[in-house]
Amino acid sequence: MASLAGVLALLAAALYGWYARNATPTDVWLPRATCDLNAGACRQTLPNGASVVFAITPHPIPSMEDLTLSAAFSAATPERVDVDLNGTTMKMAANQPRLLPVGNNRFEGQTALSVCVTGAMQWQAVLSAEFGGTRYNLPFVFDAAHAALTDADRP
Repeated sequence: MASLAGVLALLAAALYGWYARNATPTDVWLPRATCDLNAGACRQTLPNGASVVFAITPHPIPSMEDLTLSAAFSAATPERVDVDLNGTTMKMAANQPRLLPVGNNRFEGQTALSVCVTGAMQWQAVLSAEFGGTRYNLPFVFDAAHAALTDADRP
């Protein structure tokens, strides 16, 4: 009888582990951040009390060049951090880099933005940070242009 209880306990633990790994997190959508990523890093506080400093470099944010995306968290460390980049008025191919931990509650990733036929475009970056079954989605809107354009050509 004791071995049956042990087997049932192991089965229950395995099922719980499978469920925890495969459960879809609850999405919490936050209001669009009001800061300008072209001017520098943006700090926001999440509903769980953690704060995040998100940045895309270099500045101003160019199209068709290597970009570094970084997110630094305080008070809590997320299990997963992703960014979804897309045009606000023209949908582009999927661009969803995962940011990987680099130490001290910091996450980084690399990507590049497609170039728009008009040369400049408004983008939205949705930073998603997952904390224990809750995924906080924080949108940022910014403009990007191809480096060949002059400042007078930018929107």
